[in-house]
Amino acid sequence: MAGMTDYVVEGLKYPFSDVKKLLGFGVIFAILNLISIAIGTKNLDIYRVIIREVKNTNTSILSIKFTQLPANDIYLVLGLAIVSFIIVLFIMGYQYNIVKFSINQNDALPGFSDILDIFVKGIKFLTVGIAYNIVPTIILILGVALVGNSPILFAIVLIAFILYLMAFFFQIMALSNMIDNDSLKKAFDFNEITHKIANIGWMKYVGILLFTIIILLIVLASAGLILSFITVLFARAFNQAIVVSAFIGIIQGLFITSYTSVFFNRVCGSIYRQSIN
Repeated sequence: MAGMTDYVVEGLKYPFSDVKKLLGFGVIFAILNLISIAIGTKNLDIYRVIIREVKNTNTSILSIKFTQLPANDIYLVLGLAIVSFIIVLFIMGYQYNIVKFSINQNDALPGFSDILDIFVKGIKFLTVGIAYNIVPTIILILGVALVGNSPILFAIVLIAFILYLMAFFFQIMALSNMIDNDSLKKAFDFNEITHKIANIGWMKYVGILLFTIIILLIVLASAGLILSFITVLFARAFNQAIVVSAFIGIIQGLFITSYTSVFFNRVCGSIYRQSIN
């Protein structure tokens, strides 16, 4: 069996197997970042209108009517949110293919030719993610809503965190099991999932994932440090914050988020491959 460093090292090298496809994937993230910036900017404009209306009418925020808000901005935000959701589905579908290629020991990066198939796989990917995280999310929301600032809230948050952590470790194997068998049902075959984790060894399985996350955080921290210097230099050339944010969003999506996404999903597929060998 391969050691935990072998998966990570191979995963770090894998995105460079096809730089063109990596950058193509990065363009998707860059577009998503730009849309997020646009949504944030418009939401700020809407918030300013709401605050102005509250001051002028001397009423509460809840009493503000829709006709008093900038309808065009609201429709634009909703439209951009829908586009963002579609892009996220595409990203998840591509991640699905990365895991599939990893399980099959394919050293190439997936292509983008079958767009409809990528979207279908993205829906499956999202479905599993929601299913595995819905219980801790409900507990957290109900806890905050019902308990408020009570000391019990800390215990509820802690329970939700533990459940999120457990869901994460099961979800990684569940997604790979679904992808390998091309069956959504296999993501919820808990006997098979636990058996495959046991094949690796629970401690080793958790250890590999934790080690991967640590390396991922180091890569992100290093990239963030570089981006901070670029931001300072770019801010001196352009006084407009929106321009700086857009530039950084493009760089981050094009090179950083795309790389880390490919890296992490490659490692996940490699871990699963060991469970079936």
